[in-house]
Amino acid sequence: MIVEVFGLWCPLTALEVWLEVRGNVPAYRGPFLLHYLDAVVYPDIPSKRLIAGAVAVCILNLGIYARRLRVRHSLG
Repeated sequence: MIVEVFGLWCPLTALEVWLEVRGNVPAYRGPFLLHYLDAVVYPDIPSKRLIAGAVAVCILNLGIYARRLRVRHSLG
């Protein structure tokens, strides 16, 4: 937290970059979150698959709510 608040040099970042270079992995430059979470937030998946996945999640969600509503009405 101190490193972030005061903008200090982080030894873990230096170690990570050093290990990546030694392992022949190209070291990244830039913010940690953008490097590691960019693929999660902006996946390289065709839009039709993303839409199909979103529709499947919505159908699953609606099915769960319908089942809970049915159980609630059958108890009351």
